[in-house]
Amino acid sequence: MFFPFLRAPKRFSTLNRYATRLYGSNHHQWSSNRIRQQFVDYFVGENGHRFVRSSSVVPFSDPTIAFVNAGMNQFKNVFLGTAEPPCPRAVNSQKCIRVGGKHNDVSVVGSDGYHHTFFEMLGNWSFGDYFKREACEMAWRLLTEVYGIDRRRLYVSYFGGDETMGLPADLECRDVWAGLGIPPERIIPFGARDNFWEMGNSGPCGPCTEIHIDHSDRFMDTEGRKHLVNAGVPDLTEVWNIVFIQYNRSLEDGRISDLPQRHVDTGLGLERLVAHLQNKNSNYDTDLFVPIFNRIQKVSKKNSYQGIFDSTDPRCQLDTAYRIVADHSRMITACLSDGMFPSQNHKLRRILRRSLSLSERIFSSPSLLQELIPVVVDILGATYTEMHKKQQQTLQIIQHEEQSYRQLCADLSSDSRALLKEYTYFDEAEVTDHPGLPYALREIKRLKTKQGLRRLDGEMIHKMYDTYGLDEDLLVKIGEFEQLELDIEGYGAYSKRIKEGAKLELATRLQESLNASHGFSQGLNQAQHCPTRNEYKYNYVYNADKHLYEIPMLKTKITSIVTADTNDNALCHVITEKSNFYFESGGQQSDRGSLALASDPSIQFQVKAVGEHQGFVIHSLNRKAAQSLAVGDEVILTVDPIVRSSNIMHHTATHLLNAAARNVLAVPMCQRSSFVGDKGLKLELAVCGARIGPDEVDAVEQQIRQCIMRNEPVRVRVCNASDVDLDKVTIIPGEVYPEKGLRLVEIGQSTSTEFCCGTHAQSTGELQDFCITNVTQNKSGCYTFFAIAGQAAIKAHQLGAQIQNDVGHLKHDMDQQLSKDMSNIDARMQRLKNVLLVGSENNINLPYAVRQRCLDVINDLYRRLKDHTRESLRELIDIEMKNLQQEYPLASNPFIVHFLESSIILDEVQLSKATRYFPDRPILVLSITDDQVKARATVPPSCVNEHFDAQKWLRTVGAVFKSGVAAPKGQNPAEVCNMKSRKVKTLQFESLLERALKESSDFARVNMK
Repeated sequence: MFFPFLRAPKRFSTLNRYATRLYGSNHHQWSSNRIRQQFVDYFVGENGHRFVRSSSVVPFSDPTIAFVNAGMNQFKNVFLGTAEPPCPRAVNSQKCIRVGGKHNDVSVVGSDGYHHTFFEMLGNWSFGDYFKREACEMAWRLLTEVYGIDRRRLYVSYFGGDETMGLPADLECRDVWAGLGIPPERIIPFGARDNFWEMGNSGPCGPCTEIHIDHSDRFMDTEGRKHLVNAGVPDLTEVWNIVFIQYNRSLEDGRISDLPQRHVDTGLGLERLVAHLQNKNSNYDTDLFVPIFNRIQKVSKKNSYQGIFDSTDPRCQLDTAYRIVADHSRMITACLSDGMFPSQNHKLRRILRRSLSLSERIFSSPSLLQELIPVVVDILGATYTEMHKKQQQTLQIIQHEEQSYRQLCADLSSDSRALLKEYTYFDEAEVTDHPGLPYALREIKRLKTKQGLRRLDGEMIHKMYDTYGLDEDLLVKIGEFEQLELDIEGYGAYSKRIKEGAKLELATRLQESLNASHGFSQGLNQAQHCPTRNEYKYNYVYNADKHLYEIPMLKTKITSIVTADTNDNALCHVITEKSNFYFESGGQQSDRGSLALASDPSIQFQVKAVGEHQGFVIHSLNRKAAQSLAVGDEVILTVDPIVRSSNIMHHTATHLLNAAARNVLAVPMCQRSSFVGDKGLKLELAVCGARIGPDEVDAVEQQIRQCIMRNEPVRVRVCNASDVDLDKVTIIPGEVYPEKGLRLVEIGQSTSTEFCCGTHAQSTGELQDFCITNVTQNKSGCYTFFAIAGQAAIKAHQLGAQIQNDVGHLKHDMDQQLSKDMSNIDARMQRLKNVLLVGSENNINLPYAVRQRCLDVINDLYRRLKDHTRESLRELIDIEMKNLQQEYPLASNPFIVHFLESSIILDEVQLSKATRYFPDRPILVLSITDDQVKARATVPPSCVNEHFDAQKWLRTVGAVFKSGVAAPKGQNPAEVCNMKSRKVKTLQFESLLERALKESSDFARVNMK
């Protein structure tokens, strides 16, 4: 039977001959690549569809999902009506990942033959073009005439109606299938759970029809196996789902109404189709997986894969590990090829570490994953070319993660190791990812023993999340093995109660104010309850003579005033029709400035902070402003040009730093976070496979300074995501971007391209200069850069040159031994090192590379000084402390916080000797010898109070170095206290010392009476 919308019968026979000639009738000739390509060719060549390449598995503009998990994700906004369709008919093969949320297949991967964390979804779409009859006909023709699947193996299901939804059975769909010659006993109705598709709690939805394949040898049984459809039987599986998007569910009352335009969304699982066409018992027996198994066996030398699923068979454990590692290697390759970073996505990192754990534990091959990536690329790379392009980067990331994971395993606490022995169902990956797991299990065990715990209620689950950091997957696993019921619904209700009982936030008060003033606004101006027009924040010009950006003042009207309670720092919050203030977003801090009455500019208030709520810009003023201002008043907004100018320069500098780091280091990296303020910028990068030292930092800095000297143009344009080649834009993996109205910031020809809502320079020359002042490493592979631009950077480089010169003179004097007074050289070294180490605390900025190199020189001089003056080394503490007495008299220095510089060159240090020099006031000293940090504090009895004593004071330092404090035996801890010696890496010591000196000084300054 033929339908008028289809091609003529002649084309049918042409298509059949083409398929037979290309593939023949033997199932074994169907390769996965050919099956995939035939699907695309069928819809493009025979049915007028346009091929749309697979989107990235990293969602670009959808905050509701962590991964793209269905073929329709990239067309979601088309169905929602917020985006135009790319074409009337589309076809593609979409990379999909299901490891969390509603679709979470992690726990069953490996236990059966058809669930995967990564899979390919073949799909065809109609956007207001064809509908049910055409969609079913195309699917049936493809399966039975092109792929040659025996019709007797196929069952179809349709929506059987739902009284609660008020929807009848989809008899139209049933009749379409019947018209295609399918026997009535193979057309089966199901309810909404199986045959009604919804995008969410509201929005587009509709009935669906599914095609199921019977893979068994009993498919010709006269009674059929229809009762096994949707019963979870492994040899009768759903292969294709065709959704008819024809309804819309209301957000307000949940009612379902007809959509003005109807769409078709289909999904055909490639892996399941390949398994059938290749006549295999499971997806894992196909050419999508067998090459991976072969490489695993070759590398590990274990027994080959047997395809065993029976858990009672002792060989099943090995085969399950084969399946899990092979499956995960595909998912990891897809994610990393699409720019996702393990440090940005804990689900990806967990899958990666699970693979590493199995590779070592089952296959005795710690680097097995690196061997499998090229195989995965060989299988999938022809279709997804980004896998070929990013293969080297993928391997670098995996190598870095492997090294980090090994270190984590080596550093496992005794509690964690004991847990692994007691609870054998956990592996090292789960324990390393959840430091709170031992304590959580300890509490569960205690409750089971004492109270007979059998159920985790909402409050307990919340504690597991909030206190111990366990996620849902891990809780489900614990519940399964410990035979505990999980009250997930109770957890949701408990969490909601906590949120509702929390302090009323500004946003809520603001909304109440807007609602309350609605009637008043009717009389003033209907438009004043529209969101604040804020495009004026981008109106500014550069004044080259003043090196400032000038922002025009803006006259506007007040539309709402919210007075905060007394606990909100005595502020009131003003909303205006228009605003030229930048509110904090994109990492850039908000503007500061003033608000004045237009009728009397002398009545002026400082704008202390700026925020945003539902499109309304909120200006926070002193609470007294509420007494002088009223809704409807005309006011003048003035932005502080100095703060804005610094923000502008530092934001553009952040983009340059991000680009230069990638260019110089040439390793995989991604931005984790950034902050742009008037005092400087901070950029945190996750970096794989590179150590960042002074030479690398210097190279990055020089590249940016050269860009500033070239005065490259900075262009900002507003565009849609569809207008941009996303492969050329630096984006943050996992960040959610809007599809429309994106601000694209381009620097030079190809220096930097990023999406950004911040304010930027018009050319790089406006930055004047750039200086990286510090680089810290807070954990493996994560580096934070601190930098400044403008006049501050110029001064930093000038001071750096001066310090370099002083260090050079010091080295010269040491080399020539011009001074016989070695204490003078030691004092010069101490002064220079003090500036280099703690200068930033006193707002003394220096180039990081200069600082590190000078420190290296001074440390070398200290070592040389030690060699030449070994006999009198112990006198150095006396010299240093006597110098300290002269420099810090009691009258102006009621307490002393000091790092004992001479300790660097000593074999051992007696801090008690150093503290004896100051019996008249509190003193806290720190030392480092052979990377061992010690500290001591003494406080005269007259200075001890309830808030300040030696023990409390020293705890500030102990917290920084993660070490305990205690009084010497037999002594009063309020008067004398020591910190336990702690080994610290040289790379970390300088930043920790800076923190310790600052925090202990601040503590004494606040708490001493």
